[in-house]
Amino acid sequence: MRKIAPDERQIMRKAYVKKLIHVVRTKGFLSLTIQDIAKTMNLSRASLYNYFSSKEDIIMELTNLCIDYINEAGQTISNEELSYPLRFQKVFEQAVFSAVYASDIYLTDLKTSCLHLYEKKMHSRKEQLSAIHTFYRNGMKAEVFNQLNPSILIIQDETVLGKLVNTSFLVEEELSLKQALLDFYVAKKTQVLKPEYLQNTENEDINAMVESILKNLAAI
Repeated sequence: MRKIAPDERQIMRKAYVKKLIHVVRTKGFLSLTIQDIAKTMNLSRASLYNYFSSKEDIIMELTNLCIDYINEAGQTISNEELSYPLRFQKVFEQAVFSAVYASDIYLTDLKTSCLHLYEKKMHSRKEQLSAIHTFYRNGMKAEVFNQLNPSILIIQDETVLGKLVNTSFLVEEELSLKQALLDFYVAKKTQVLKPEYLQNTENEDINAMVESILKNLAAI
């Protein structure tokens, strides 16, 4: 077998762990064997070891993938050169992916078996929440956002989006994920933005934003 270059190997590691996200989010990973993981990645067990040294190595890569996304999104949210409505979209997008990447069952398994990774994830989460709180407070001071409690807005996102990324919930409610995300985003935007700024976003392409989210979710 040809030797895999380090850069290519890292790209493939990320691609393979993305295939695990749905299983880990819905069922956790403690009960998964290496054979289960290889099957989900569409790899032989031998091929899996070309990219990962152990099960913990796989979970580490998955956790780092989540943290890297949160950090990248956080940079956009904190960029004061961008408008508040535009950054509000990024907050919404980040909340969707946080619901996908970090389910309760995944975090429980992480805390049980990989405490150092759990603590790293929680530190990243603390920084994420601090950045979102600051963003909302500054938006209220700038009189772009209505006076609302940032903590309630964050809990609202976690609760609703946690449901919306649940396939069984969508089936029960006869909703498509696209329509559910569109409806929730419009509701959030109406809730958060002051009327004058809400009117200025009438021509924004919400469909394009949601399509981009769905495209990225499909790659998982």
